[in-house]
Amino acid sequence: MVNFERRKHSRVDIDAYVSATLTTDRPGSSRMFTTRDISPEGIFLTTREIFPLGTILKLKIHTPLTTEPINAEAKVVRAGGNQSGMGLVFIKISEQDRKELLKHLYLAYHYTREKR
Repeated sequence: MVNFERRKHSRVDIDAYVSATLTTDRPGSSRMFTTRDISPEGIFLTTREIFPLGTILKLKIHTPLTTEPINAEAKVVRAGGNQSGMGLVFIKISEQDRKELLKHLYLAYHYTREKR
């Protein structure tokens, strides 16, 4: 049996708000999205507004546990079809923001497992 799953890490369901700015947009023009899930490598944004594959977005991820947003740049790698949004892979994230993201993923993963 062939495994077509290419992800290195599991996705974690997290309710987060994400403000995203296209790198080609003028400063101050951002859009708000919600997430379906996040992993250490990427994020799925729930939206009807679909951007072309390869589009680069600057993200500010606001989770229930953060006082400051997690900043990252991500590229659209999946969009449209039978999905209700876009899959993005992180292409630039500082070490501090990556550590903060991992902390939130760890807490959310264990919280949801305890509720089962």
